[in-house]
Amino acid sequence: MNRLTRGILIFATVSMLTILSARAQVQLPEPVYQAGIDAAFDPETAQIEGVERLRWRNTSSVPVDELQFHLYLNAFASNHSTFMTESGGQLRGMEMSDEKWGWIEVESMHLAYPEDLAAIGLLTHGIASTPSAAFNTPFGPAVRGEPGAIQLQGGPDLKDVEEIIQPDDGNPDDRTVARYPLPRPIQPGEWVEVEVAFTSQMPEIFARTGVSGNFVLGGQWFPKIGIFEDSGDRGRVEPGWNTHQFHADSEFFADFGDWDVRLTLPLEYEGKIGATGQIIEETTDSTNVTVRFQQPGVHDFAWTADPDFIVLEELFDPDIDVPAEQTRQIAEILGLPDEELRLQPVMIRLMLQPAHRSQARRYFDAAKAAIRGYGLRLGAYPYPTLTMVDPPRGGQGAGGMEYPTFITLGTHPILNLPPFKKIRMPETVTVHEFGHNFFQGMIASNEFEEAWIDEGMNSYYEMLVMEEFYGSMIEVLGLRATSLEMDRLQLGSGRYTDPVVQPAWKYLSNGSYGLNSYARPAVTLRHMENILGPETFHRAMRHFFQTWRFRHPTTADFEQIMQEATDEDISWFLEQAFHTEKGLDYRVRTAKSQKTKDRKGWFWEDGVQVLYGKDHDHRRDDHDEDSEAEEEEQDLDSDADGENDDVEGDEEEKIYRTEVVIERRGEFKHPVTIELVFDDDERIRHQWDGQDKWTKIIETRPAKLLWAEVDPDHLMVLDVDPLNNSYRLEQDSTPANKILVNLSFWFQNFFDLMSILG
Repeated sequence: MNRLTRGILIFATVSMLTILSARAQVQLPEPVYQAGIDAAFDPETAQIEGVERLRWRNTSSVPVDELQFHLYLNAFASNHSTFMTESGGQLRGMEMSDEKWGWIEVESMHLAYPEDLAAIGLLTHGIASTPSAAFNTPFGPAVRGEPGAIQLQGGPDLKDVEEIIQPDDGNPDDRTVARYPLPRPIQPGEWVEVEVAFTSQMPEIFARTGVSGNFVLGGQWFPKIGIFEDSGDRGRVEPGWNTHQFHADSEFFADFGDWDVRLTLPLEYEGKIGATGQIIEETTDSTNVTVRFQQPGVHDFAWTADPDFIVLEELFDPDIDVPAEQTRQIAEILGLPDEELRLQPVMIRLMLQPAHRSQARRYFDAAKAAIRGYGLRLGAYPYPTLTMVDPPRGGQGAGGMEYPTFITLGTHPILNLPPFKKIRMPETVTVHEFGHNFFQGMIASNEFEEAWIDEGMNSYYEMLVMEEFYGSMIEVLGLRATSLEMDRLQLGSGRYTDPVVQPAWKYLSNGSYGLNSYARPAVTLRHMENILGPETFHRAMRHFFQTWRFRHPTTADFEQIMQEATDEDISWFLEQAFHTEKGLDYRVRTAKSQKTKDRKGWFWEDGVQVLYGKDHDHRRDDHDEDSEAEEEEQDLDSDADGENDDVEGDEEEKIYRTEVVIERRGEFKHPVTIELVFDDDERIRHQWDGQDKWTKIIETRPAKLLWAEVDPDHLMVLDVDPLNNSYRLEQDSTPANKILVNLSFWFQNFFDLMSILG
């Protein structure tokens, strides 16, 4: 493609994005900062030289006497960083190179207060009052001059007072957080400008950042301002910075800002650079290409480049890509008019590896399903673009990660083979990572301290989208599994070592972090949907999202909204599900149904005393003293005639005594429904509060029990062992035989495949 053609395409794209932005339905957040970055990447050294111009505002009620920054790349500086010691140098089965380390160094940090900028003639506007105004300030290229130029050299250099801190574990070899004391405090409402010159050494691809050959993924690649929280923010008592170290089992937490970033790379990358936000301009010279991106209202910025990328674009058009029937169904559940669920167009840009070109359709379809599925339920995706990155072979460590308007994916050519086309790994990762643009992108909870709000909520909605659009997550060689089934499998025995709500680095293990941040809360939310009902649950979740979008909510905020949405106290459930290690497991311990013994002895029937025996019954009438003798004489006469007076007993219907014991095996206490099914087709249900270790149900009726079942409507998906929820008196081998046949079929196909590949 020649440069004139590319220029026309960029102009057309910018024009389209302007139109899309004009149709945005969501007011983006007021920026806490405006960030401008000029950076150049050298693929030979894998280094980035950059200058970050940051305008930051004190939004708290107290003076701020220092700034704190995350230096995330230093997690990969040595094997003694907190990230590396906690992970053992491994993540998702991939190992960190012990030769190609990564690091970031602040070279200088010049500070200017408003009066300083006025004195040197750089101040023409105050901080932008709206996100769209951010790029009309002197913050843009007009004052930045040439890439890398420092404008604030006259101010103090905070590099001289830099202090590396370790607020979480005191590890002296961890350099992922730095503090910079200020010459004077920043007053409430006041803003400052900081200009940071930095050098970043990108590691070999690991933990979703770095380089692999000519491919580069820039994640957490620049000095990143922390969050200063006021008293009351997220339940905080004292104001202060919230800047956790980079842990192996955590991700990130940041405020919302407006971004204006220029990236310069060698000319071979022309047209093959993607990033957060919109491409505003692209220029070239004899050796380099420079691309400028802008995006207001997001909390991070990431980018990628690869000369081998195939770049494809498709428009998500709600008039075409949103079925009216789906809108109607979800609108009915939410109790809203259809037009209130209106979505906006999104330009989807796929940066694809040539080896995966045949799977482009899978990526686009999954992205559209996610934009539709999340947006209809929670509110429209508010950004006009979505960039999707398909990493190369050898760069899989970059896959499966989310940044605002920018996600990384992952697939394999083997998934094109007929037996494996319905292993929906590309679809699942696309839906999941896009979903993070809601959770974490807009909700922006503190992933260090409450990872489940992002990962768990997102996994729940991923489950919904996969089920409604694909039905199952895996269909291969005779086996089929839905997302819910896969998540339930991860619950194991329900003997959890940690609660869901806990700082990410304090879980017992990486496995516990994964379980309690992803699968367990996702299944918990499905459980809540089942017991509260779809209308109550989904209306509450939409209310939570709409209320706390762009506001950093906590678990307490979620629980308050869920409680307000119901007529009953559900604190018992919320406490056990999110704040304890209790697992839920109820079972039918025993069940028996036996014909009652023939009557023997005295019984009272309608006030009359009746004696039942082996060969006769005897009625005693207190008003007739001779009745007993007469009845005995009649019995003798009957016997003499060869007649048996037990005919009435033979015609008496059979009575069965049924006894069922239900046991609570887990510590999680939950009301349960028990259903008894009898051979006369009668179904009887009992309710039990589930508080004791067991309860016994007794029924005496003219029918024999066929089976007993706990949770017959299958609402309690948190129950870790659904196989013990029912008890059939006459064992039915059909399900077991079916499972064995399926397994045999699957293993046979697997071994056949291995012999072909071998």
